[in-house]
Amino acid sequence: MKHPIPRGQRIFFEGGTRVRFDRDALRSVQPRDLAVRFAFGFGVSVGAGIVTLAFGSRVGGLFLAFPAILPASLTLIEKKEGRRQAEGNAVGAIIGAVALVVFALTAFALFTHLPGAAVEAVALAVWLGVSLLLYLLIRRLFR
Repeated sequence: MKHPIPRGQRIFFEGGTRVRFDRDALRSVQPRDLAVRFAFGFGVSVGAGIVTLAFGSRVGGLFLAFPAILPASLTLIEKKEGRRQAEGNAVGAIIGAVALVVFALTAFALFTHLPGAAVEAVALAVWLGVSLLLYLLIRRLFR
């Protein structure tokens, strides 16, 4: 029988991983892994800089929104913990990215009407609300 939850979403929706802080895990991070993450981040930043120089800051700014460390992190997670874990992390990153777009649209719409601190507070609340709603919606849909 075919599994009801798509392969890339199983760990995310089956509750296989809880968010937690593990000090021992910090000690187990290899310098090579940090170098890979740094290299990915550096490469994405250089790419965004080249796009900015070629097409201007408006276009280049869009490329700075790319989560520079995500490709490296997903690669390392897949290598060490398996594809299932990496897929769950990718789903979480997508939810965060969608909520970030809503944050930006909220801020854009409000900056001419409210003081900056109020706009940031409202946009942050909207980001948090959208993130939680998407998480709960997706979790419910794929249970």
